[in-house]
Amino acid sequence: MLQGLTSLLGQLPVLYMLLLGLSVLVILIILTPARLDLASAQRKAVLCAYGAAYVVLSRDTNFQLPPDPGKSSATATAKKRIVFVRHGESAWNECFNRRLDLSFPARLISYLWQEAVLLLCVDSLFIDSPLSPEGIAQARLIEQFLEGEEGEELRRLCVSAVFTCSSLRRAASTAILGFARFLGGGRPVWVLSCLQEISRNVDTLALAAPCCAPCLPEAGSVIGAGIVGCGNAALPTQCLQAAFNKGNKSLGSHGAHRLEAFCDWVFSPCGPAALQPNVVVTGHSLWFRTFFQAYLPHSVYHECKQAKIVNCGVVAFDLELLQNPGGGPHEYRVVPESIVTIKGGFEGKTPAAARGSVSVARKAGKSD
Repeated sequence: MLQGLTSLLGQLPVLYMLLLGLSVLVILIILTPARLDLASAQRKAVLCAYGAAYVVLSRDTNFQLPPDPGKSSATATAKKRIVFVRHGESAWNECFNRRLDLSFPARLISYLWQEAVLLLCVDSLFIDSPLSPEGIAQARLIEQFLEGEEGEELRRLCVSAVFTCSSLRRAASTAILGFARFLGGGRPVWVLSCLQEISRNVDTLALAAPCCAPCLPEAGSVIGAGIVGCGNAALPTQCLQAAFNKGNKSLGSHGAHRLEAFCDWVFSPCGPAALQPNVVVTGHSLWFRTFFQAYLPHSVYHECKQAKIVNCGVVAFDLELLQNPGGGPHEYRVVPESIVTIKGGFEGKTPAAARGSVSVARKAGKSD
């Protein structure tokens, strides 16, 4: 009898852990804002596992830039006006990229708890991070900017533009909140997976499946104001067209592939961009900065090669398609003199200074 009691006591830690695990599972099921869906839980587990593998094995930032477009002998055969719009602040930015002061532990604990609540849903604060409350406010400031006198140039560009965004929720939300006035009457925002951010971080992985638009929850969901909403109604996500969303970036691909794929899309004679002279792109800071590094002539110095566009900043420029008369692969070039800051500018500069920075200086005998 004594031996049996000793054996039972020895198993108590195991029984305690099993009971604790069962209790946590029950709590999570109760707190999950929808009934437990085995398919959703399975997809979330796959996404989490892929995110962990992506951080370790990704080649997304490991690539060479294309040849210097400034030295190309090809002729410009087509041109588009491109408008880069950086998304508003994300939940990931709010948690990790703000000042590491005494408030950071509290922010981290709050976000980890909210992430635990979403454990059994195909939703997350970290994977495909949505807009933060500050990001929502920033996106709505684009709409206000368009209504004012300073927004005249952007309004003119938007009238004859095709709208695009990345497959990440924060970009899609920013596009809809900021440019809602132009999206009536069935005008779409094309979701392009080639616009996915260039980084190893899990917040750059998309929750949306291939050929599916990002899901933008209604206001008042479990995360409250941290989830994107438009008043008391859901965002009009029916305007998101996902025919060009090919799904998450793969372990074997890298950012240069997506940069070129976007340029190909812009100049495709059969694509949506063929119908308009301007393309409005709502996307991501590192993707934008790398794009300028790739397609601005390497001898040209401009802040866009070193600095990030601020949250909900707007920068416009001309992109040229270069072709050799004898054939060969297409090349692309950003026209240096065409770069104009319309709203916000680049990090490290005041908005007023950024608006005035449209000149281009050249490095003496040095390329990037």
